Amino acid sequence: MSLMIIIKKNIIVTTPKSEIANSAYEAQECIKSGGGFYVRKLGKNRPKNLHAGSKVYYVEDGYIRGFGEVGSVVQKEFSCESTGKNWGLGWFAIITACSWKWIKPISMVGFQGYHYFDDKDVEVIGNWLDSKPKTE
Repeated sequence: MSLMIIIKKNIIVTTPKSEIANSAYEAQECIKSGGGFYVRKLGKNRPKNLHAGSKVYYVEDGYIRGFGEVGSVVQKEFSCESTGKNWGLGWFAIITACSWKWIKPISMVGFQGYHYFDDKDVEVIGNWLDSKPKTE
């Protein structure tokens, strides 16, 4: 029997300004229903070493705000149940809503796509039921 070692990496993505209101709405829908999932389209290629248990950090409005834990990574065509938006075919990270953690905001300029992210300096300050932390 061979032992398989799975290396997990975290990524960071940006919520486009045009999607900030939708993201807030989706979060409120999950809170109202007592759970659910957030879905992040990753593009045509799956990030290497992004697996269940990896974290997806989000930049929004110039700050890293928080992260959710990946439950699974799938390749399929996807439509959002909350907004009805069809995201088409691609790789998607499925993130359980209750895994969301707010962090002490870290200044960062947004970008397209994803980057790998080392989270050693991150300070968790809340969970999925808490309000979004204020920035200074």
